[in-house]
Amino acid sequence: MAAELACAVLSYRDEPYLVEAVRSVLEQDAPVEVVVVNSGGGDPAGRLAAAGIGVPVHSCSERLYPGAARNIGIERTRAPYLAFLAADCLAAPGWAAARLAEHRAGADAVASAPTNAYTASAVAWAALLLLHNRRLAETRPGQRLLYSLSYDRSLFDRFGRFREDLRAGEDTEFNARFKGQARTVLATGALTAHRYPTRFGALLGDAFRRGRLQARMQGAIEGRGPRRLLVASRGPRNVVRSLLVSARSPRPQRGTLLRAWPLVLAGAVTYTAGALTAFGGASSE
Repeated sequence: MAAELACAVLSYRDEPYLVEAVRSVLEQDAPVEVVVVNSGGGDPAGRLAAAGIGVPVHSCSERLYPGAARNIGIERTRAPYLAFLAADCLAAPGWAAARLAEHRAGADAVASAPTNAYTASAVAWAALLLLHNRRLAETRPGQRLLYSLSYDRSLFDRFGRFREDLRAGEDTEFNARFKGQARTVLATGALTAHRYPTRFGALLGDAFRRGRLQARMQGAIEGRGPRRLLVASRGPRNVVRSLLVSARSPRPQRGTLLRAWPLVLAGAVTYTAGALTAFGGASSE
């Protein structure tokens, strides 16, 4: 039976969790056409073969930014709908079926909500709240951001491909092109499990890096320098949103999130500091 959904698994430097990411897609209830796109070296094909996984692999020694890796995934798959999965994430059970149900019902693009791969870690829950509080099922619809999209392949014919010069935000830029011209929905059953930091120091370091990168990326999309103040202002707002999302979450997750909330406050401070110290363009290191 031909797969209706394809998934390009995106890896950098032969991501250590690549095997688990690919397996999570292959074990979906619905069949999925899978291709791995790896850049920066390594032997992803060998590792996958050693794990008994035979999927097409495109690997190159040079570094590719995410947009370029996504575009290779577009070229090397054929299914009418296409999703992308970072190799440090997992497709939760039901991820493919939930996407397909929405596409078959007429959605041009279908978003996935994030969840935490390390459910026993308060630090990881804090990272989820800090980074993705506007992408959860509990987020109010008027504030919700739709990401981790699967796309009807026709969107790439109508609106082009992903920008390949952006260090991050290539999906933000592409999705903005069809806003108001294509139907985008959230599939609540399509969860993507992220491997968030589990150590406090790693949480702070990741938040600082993301704040700085976000400021640079936003400026690059707008064709200007880093948007320091705009992105820095999101730190305090993320604290408030995290608390509201935690309070609206069902039990027992509500208690888990509320206990992680003080860590969100510390992460927001470092995120803001990262944004304020941004320099250069989004494609520079």
